[in-house]
Amino acid sequence: MPDGAVIRYLFGKLPAHGDFVSRGLDTSVRDELDRWLTAEMERAQAVWEGAFDWRYEAAPVWHFVDEDGNGGWSGGILCASADRVGRRFPLIFAASAPDCAAAVSLSAGCLVLVGQGFAEGWDADCMVEAPLAPESLPWQPKGASWALVGEDGPVVEYQGRTPTGVIERMLEMAA
Repeated sequence: MPDGAVIRYLFGKLPAHGDFVSRGLDTSVRDELDRWLTAEMERAQAVWEGAFDWRYEAAPVWHFVDEDGNGGWSGGILCASADRVGRRFPLIFAASAPDCAAAVSLSAGCLVLVGQGFAEGWDADCMVEAPLAPESLPWQPKGASWALVGEDGPVVEYQGRTPTGVIERMLEMAA
């Protein structure tokens, strides 16, 4: 990362847009995320059927950290979202980090930033350009992983880059 710059990326649906949005990702990564999240949504819809809609709206947010294989890290969130006309699809939003601990802090910061962006109706460009501040999170993974984090730490944790069952599990945890 030149001069400590924090690079951000996002993919999915935002209420300020009429369709999918993507920023900061090359085509192959975006396509991989699209295939994975589409399959996850289909799996969750099959499991939750008539309860899918309300569970999706109440679903908690996944935090994640990922290592790129070249020593770079990213931290971010996966949350329930929809486009301007209400078509549901999750949003993934993340930022680059120099190490795993910084990725965790940025993941927490991503949650704050996305919450503000949703509340204020930001578009994708606003989201990736807004100031991002690290926050604390009671989670200390050692490698690429995903967690639904409560006040006392992870409630559920998965290992890997694109784990199976993340949407289904976040709907299970919906209040």
